[in-house]
Amino acid sequence: MNWDIVKGVLIVLVAVSVVLTAFVLISASGPDKAACIARALKARIPVGTIERVCRLTEK
Repeated sequence: MNWDIVKGVLIVLVAVSVVLTAFVLISASGPDKAACIARALKARIPVGTIERVCRLTEK
């Protein structure tokens, strides 16, 4: 197995997760929405209704 490829993939995954975390923290009420999504997934709410339950879109 080529360890350079594995290390490269891990670096890319870490970079993507850091960028996504930064976007969540910077966005308006991002941490609250992320917490709502986490609670909804933990409560086994269907993924299709999380948007409505957590009010992720503005009407």
